[in-house]
Amino acid sequence: MTDRLNDRSHSAKNIFKLLSERVVGQDQAQRDLATLLAMHLQWSLKPDPHTAPNALIIGPTGVGKTHAIRTASEILNIPLAIVDATRLTSHGLDSSLDAVLVELISAARRVIAGEHGASSSELDEQNLARRGVVFIDEFDKLATRERSSHERNELIQRRLLQFVDGMTVVLNPSPENGNQEILFDTQGLLFIAAGAFTDLLDDLGQRPLRTMGQMKEHNRVIPLDIERYGFMQELVARLPVLIEFSNLSEDNLVEILLRDVIDPSKFYVQYISSLGSELVFTPESRRWAASSAVSLEIGARGLHQVLFPILAQLSQNIEEEQVPPKVVKLDMNMIMRLKRQIEAKRNAR
Repeated sequence: MTDRLNDRSHSAKNIFKLLSERVVGQDQAQRDLATLLAMHLQWSLKPDPHTAPNALIIGPTGVGKTHAIRTASEILNIPLAIVDATRLTSHGLDSSLDAVLVELISAARRVIAGEHGASSSELDEQNLARRGVVFIDEFDKLATRERSSHERNELIQRRLLQFVDGMTVVLNPSPENGNQEILFDTQGLLFIAAGAFTDLLDDLGQRPLRTMGQMKEHNRVIPLDIERYGFMQELVARLPVLIEFSNLSEDNLVEILLRDVIDPSKFYVQYISSLGSELVFTPESRRWAASSAVSLEIGARGLHQVLFPILAQLSQNIEEEQVPPKVVKLDMNMIMRLKRQIEAKRNAR
């Protein structure tokens, strides 16, 4: 692990460069995330009590929060376990958190196998797992804003506080950990939580006047905002780094459609190719898809919502042809024709 971490490619500058090849927009957020990961990797060279700070990523749905973490984990070979906060319940929470640690050990096994192409010792897997990343998605759903979920979410927050703060967890024997009891210290893990935090800054008037007076930019998120949203001060303090992702613009979505490695339209190109036709997108069709997706306000996920009905209709048309056309150019004329066909089918129901 040490040799891998000594590689210069794991500097913040190079991590940002690698991230930006697969994550569109979010320039400052990517730089902050790259720096945080570089710090964590550097700490892993010589662990001591002063660990890298944990972080909270804030941003609308579909803007690349989870994608950025997955991408970073892949390019840096860091064991990653993703927790969906909406699946955590106060009853059975401990077993859910145990499963996260078991997943980290499995991820470490895959990382070592990918690097060396050979089986690894359980000790190596566990040591690498203890330097991994735990990503808590949908973190904002654990807020204690709603009376119906206040008590449950408060219990979950308190248990997460212990988990994030550092504790030794006894993992029960299972095939995943070699049927041996494992003591797993969470102190060396990097915790990154993320959520949309809808309407977080809508009530800035509730901030103390002194706090407002000291801030040059009142519309930037501060820890106090997270507390007011419904989180324990102690838990917020354990996530001191705030990284903000912003909405993707129309140009950002066009750029996504131009990058082979992340372009969702490639799925449809490959599918229609299996029907015997080559699908070609024109610049105007990409711009139409991006513009239509922006209006849905769900980020990059909107591209599939826009493209699927059109290209599903197109694929059905191709399948009905005796001889499929060799090339199908998706331009605005074709898009409008397909939309009329879809509307006619709906009206005929």
